[in-house]
Amino acid sequence: MWSSFYGQLIKLKAENKVNKFTLICSLIFYLLILTGCWDNVEIEERAFVYGLAIDRTEESKSNSEIELTEQLIVPEQFASTGSGGGGSGPAFRNLTASGETIFDVNREMFKQASRTTDPTHLLLVLFSEELAKEPKRLEQLLDVFLREKDMRRGINIAITSGKASELLTVVPEHEKVPAQYISKLLEQKKNLEIINVVKIGDIQNKLLDNVSFPLPLLKTMNPTVIDYEGIAIYNAQKDQIVGTLKGDYAKGLSFMSGKKHTGTINIEVDQEKATVELTEIKSSFSLINDDPNNLHISVNVEVEGTIAEQLGTDDVLDREVLQQFNRALEKEIEKLTKGTLTILQNDLQTDAIGLGSYLFQHHPKLWKSVKVDWETGEKYFTQSRIDVIANATVNRPGSIIRTTNN
Repeated sequence: MWSSFYGQLIKLKAENKVNKFTLICSLIFYLLILTGCWDNVEIEERAFVYGLAIDRTEESKSNSEIELTEQLIVPEQFASTGSGGGGSGPAFRNLTASGETIFDVNREMFKQASRTTDPTHLLLVLFSEELAKEPKRLEQLLDVFLREKDMRRGINIAITSGKASELLTVVPEHEKVPAQYISKLLEQKKNLEIINVVKIGDIQNKLLDNVSFPLPLLKTMNPTVIDYEGIAIYNAQKDQIVGTLKGDYAKGLSFMSGKKHTGTINIEVDQEKATVELTEIKSSFSLINDDPNNLHISVNVEVEGTIAEQLGTDDVLDREVLQQFNRALEKEIEKLTKGTLTILQNDLQTDAIGLGSYLFQHHPKLWKSVKVDWETGEKYFTQSRIDVIANATVNRPGSIIRTTNN
């Protein structure tokens, strides 16, 4: 391209269609453009990374070495077979190496990949729970993802129950690359036991603000399926994962956080089981008492839902019966959230709900006086009285009123 451009300029100069000054300026301008491509790597020479898994090394649990697994796509296998471009082999390959830092390990992987690894399409990073429980380890390992210019702030982050690299070996039925499958799994919202997908940019903001936060916890079910294990809780003061919430306790956190998730919850009306599908969840906080030694905060939870399944025969179009469903749903939500609060305040001593952020935004003077001792020292969070008040509305019974006339 350069020789062609240069030849055209010389030809125009010979035909007196361009003067000497214009010729020199054109050459200088073109040379300046070329300097921006001095480190350009052709796409054929790149190995695109779709997923990363970070574990402790198996050899010794006392050293600082990590085991890094990179999932690279195989372009010729990744192409759609329907268009005649795909192959019969796997659309990905995993490379594993160990070292002190992610940057050093990645350089070591250049030898295995035989190409320059490219993280511009990186979808997610998985950290083993064992590693994330080490003080300051998660924050240290996230540094390279925040500092590297080619990294995106929208990369998904999750904790794994067991070895993180094992999740990158799962072969899903409907996706060609495990990293794609896991990313889509993290973005689903039809489950109360999960939280909103967490991005690297979100974590950076939390770390800068020095506030605790929840992370999704995943596990391998079988060679083709990955599922949610629960929610991992990161304590900002201790700089580590301090525990997990699973089952109903994870649901309780979703109610108090007011995440835009749907899902189902089982209730009991007239000693008969029923399942309510929730369509909307909202939560808000109210400060009742601002005495630091006797803080009282109300968590107001508003939910709407429909009856997904009813084992009884009550006529849900009857106003009184519908009110019974509403009260039963409210009672169940308050029961779940109370159990979650007990774990967060007594066992984990970590504000994963976001009450500290609420005080900072709406009661800055009070927050200034308690923030240093919110989760440590005086531990105002653990001493606070936190009440959950649920207000439930079951809008309709589904497609039918009841199953029988009994």
